[in-house]
Amino acid sequence: MTAADVIVIGGGPAGVAAAITCVQGGLGVMLLTDQPEIDLADAETQPPEPLQSLHPGVQTLLQQLQIEGVTAYASKGIYTGIKTGAHVSPLSTVEEETWTGHHIAPRLFSAYTLLKVKEMGVDVRFVSRANEIICSDEAVTGVVLADGTTLGCKYLIDASGRGRFAGRYLKFDEELLSRPLLSWTGISMDEQGEAPDRELALFEPNPYGWTWTAYSSNGYHTQTKLADKSNSYAFAKELSASPQAAKIKAANMQWRVFKPLACPGLLLTGDAAGILDPAAGQGILSGLMSGIMAGETVLSCLANAQLSNWYLSRYDNWFMEQFNHKKDTLTKRYREMGIDVSL
Repeated sequence: MTAADVIVIGGGPAGVAAAITCVQGGLGVMLLTDQPEIDLADAETQPPEPLQSLHPGVQTLLQQLQIEGVTAYASKGIYTGIKTGAHVSPLSTVEEETWTGHHIAPRLFSAYTLLKVKEMGVDVRFVSRANEIICSDEAVTGVVLADGTTLGCKYLIDASGRGRFAGRYLKFDEELLSRPLLSWTGISMDEQGEAPDRELALFEPNPYGWTWTAYSSNGYHTQTKLADKSNSYAFAKELSASPQAAKIKAANMQWRVFKPLACPGLLLTGDAAGILDPAAGQGILSGLMSGIMAGETVLSCLANAQLSNWYLSRYDNWFMEQFNHKKDTLTKRYREMGIDVSL
């Protein structure tokens, strides 16, 4: 049976951050991703894809993880503030300073960061999907892949994103915190003569939810729409008429969190632990932060096994404090705009 100190499931921001933190601490790390390996040159030639927004506060964490070059590589546009109606909220919290965020291509972000992870010594297994979790003496001790391969570990970090593999497999309790919400993300080519302020992201509340628009520097823009599931037909009708309808992706964005988030041999991180809709903001930043905290928790547990339950409980409490603060802030913001997502 192949073994590693730590197995990380997922190659997104949370998984990459967890893997790098563990390998920086001297552990043997294996990262499993169901995505194929993409050469950087090939990634740059792919068609346009929906963009994700990168808050300027992310850069400090990227430097800590030694992957700060990903911003320049994956950026397809910049923004300095968010416009809601006629009001503009700058990213900067300091007067007379302009902070710049980036709209990045997820495919490029993933290709770059996974290449760097491999260079740091992480054993990255592409096109690999965990199918089962192995437990022994009331602790997680490994996984079985879809092809039957058995992998052992001292700790498993689930960063599988909205797939939420470990929590579902182990049938953890899942607390639902909003009514059912659906989001759609797609791209549209900019019309001739269109001259928006491309350095502002647009947030437009409406009777059903909201629309977020992020402009690229390549002649297209990304739109993300969210609505209560019971009113989603309005968005579905609008988007089905779009020439980009075939490229539109839908996602379940009901607010929810697993309990527990950590137990002997296992930590859940990023969206695999808890989900809020994209209006909570700073999704990549949150993923990186929780991945780093999960990695640091594993390092502490292995360095002082007698206190491992305390370290795991501390991680659980930290994640829930961060999650609840964002939930409460977003709920307040929604109420101010007349949007009610409560159960």
